[in-house]
Amino acid sequence: MQHAAQFAAAGIPFIFDPGQQLPMFSAEELTRFVSQAAWVTVNEYEWQVVQQRTGWNERELAQRVRALIVTRGAAGSSIHTRDGELAIPAATVRAVVDPTGCGDAYRAGLIHGLLHGLDWPTTGHIASLMGAIKIESRGTQNHRFTRAEFDARLATAFGQP
Repeated sequence: MQHAAQFAAAGIPFIFDPGQQLPMFSAEELTRFVSQAAWVTVNEYEWQVVQQRTGWNERELAQRVRALIVTRGAAGSSIHTRDGELAIPAATVRAVVDPTGCGDAYRAGLIHGLLHGLDWPTTGHIASLMGAIKIESRGTQNHRFTRAEFDARLATAFGQP
C-alpha cells in the first residue's frame, strides 16, 4: 500500500494486480488502490471478490482507471475502458501442458503493449498469445520463442502483422 501511495504521489502510473494478496484487502483498501492505479488486472475469481467488496461493476471500475483487464483462462479476457468493453479471445494452444504462470505471461504481454503505446486490441492479442505460449511448456518461465516465431503465431491467431 505504501508503494502504491508513493507511485501515485510521484505521478508514476502502475498496474494494480492484487493476485493472491487480494483476501487481505478490505473494501476501503481496494478502493484506495484503485483510486491510485492507472490499470487494474485480475482473473475471474479475483474480479468476483473485488465486485463483492467494492460493489462496483465493470463500467463503474473502468470509470476510475484507464482500463480494467479481467482474464478468463480458456475463455479469453475482457478489457474494460471508459469507451466500453473489448473481448479478447484466447489464442489457440498447441498442447495444454502446465497452466502455472499463464497469468504472469499474460501480464508480460499487457505490459509490453502498454510500454510500446499499442492499442488495446493489439495489446490484448499479444497478452493472450503470451499466455498460450506459456501453457505449452512445463514450469513457470521455461517457454522460449524468437520474435519471428511470435510474430508468425500472432498473425495466424489474430490476423495481425
